[in-house]
Amino acid sequence: MVYEKSAIGFNEFIAKNRTLNVRERQILLLVNGERTLDDLGKFFKKDLLIDTIHKLESTGYIIRPNQQQPLQPKQITHSVINTQVATAPICQNQLTEVKEILIKACDDYLGIIGRNIKSRIEACENEIDLKSCISNWHMAMRESKLGRESASFLMEQIHQTLVHKTSDSPHGTRLRILPLKMESASME
Repeated sequence: MVYEKSAIGFNEFIAKNRTLNVRERQILLLVNGERTLDDLGKFFKKDLLIDTIHKLESTGYIIRPNQQQPLQPKQITHSVINTQVATAPICQNQLTEVKEILIKACDDYLGIIGRNIKSRIEACENEIDLKSCISNWHMAMRESKLGRESASFLMEQIHQTLVHKTSDSPHGTRLRILPLKMESASME
């Protein structure tokens, strides 16, 4: 059986507020209208996958391709349009900085497994490619033993880089989150 994302499903990745947990978002991300449940079963435990697919379908995040998509409330359609219009395209400095964060994390935490992701990040030239790379990178980081603990912090750093205006802008200042280093010596 094959599923595809509905407007609500696409809105989950565009909207600022997240409504699904990480595993549900991972499955939703992989649902593309072409992958079968057997294909998705290669990535997730069968019982977890089936439960999550049923939840996503019952809450309207995914639909079967032959189903007609139900009419969405005006508010959801409106939020998708507003998000796309209100969000200014990212500048080259932001793109470069996010790519640096992603590439460094691939080198530090993913090793050989991150080689393919790293090459896609290096080749990324626009915001759409960057979002795809971030999604793939984040899933790999969450699955990695070394990267699991740092994934949330790095994702927040990426978010802050994308949300805040750069110092090139006359209206904004730059916010940079740096990792805290805990020292074993007590502070006096």
